[in-house]
Amino acid sequence: MYLDPPYAPPRDDNCYIKRYHFLEGLSVYWRGVEIMEETKTKKLAKRHTPFSYKHSITEALRRTFKQFKDSKIVVSYSSNAVPDAATIETLLREVKDGVEIRTLDHKYSFGTHAAAQRRDVSEYLFIAR
Repeated sequence: MYLDPPYAPPRDDNCYIKRYHFLEGLSVYWRGVEIMEETKTKKLAKRHTPFSYKHSITEALRRTFKQFKDSKIVVSYSSNAVPDAATIETLLREVKDGVEIRTLDHKYSFGTHAAAQRRDVSEYLFIAR
């Protein structure tokens, strides 16, 4: 099972759903989705899910991993998110014995304002068997 869950942002401005919504929108053909037309990147209005908040994402990930415990699980995640890689590895080890982590360092530009800076992040691929 490949999972690319929404990332709980360390700061609200980096909300995964608002900024990285292309596949999310495409999957439902943008039906029932509020597009913020006034924004430069045409953000989606924030939906409230357990994956959107620091206080609830860990348990949401735990439930998701348990749901797919009988499958191999591959999870993509970012270092610019909560929880951290060590926590995700711990959660996967609750349902799988073998967990491999691959890391790719990358630069992102967070924000659309003129002062937005490119930041170094790591993209993780967790492979749990």
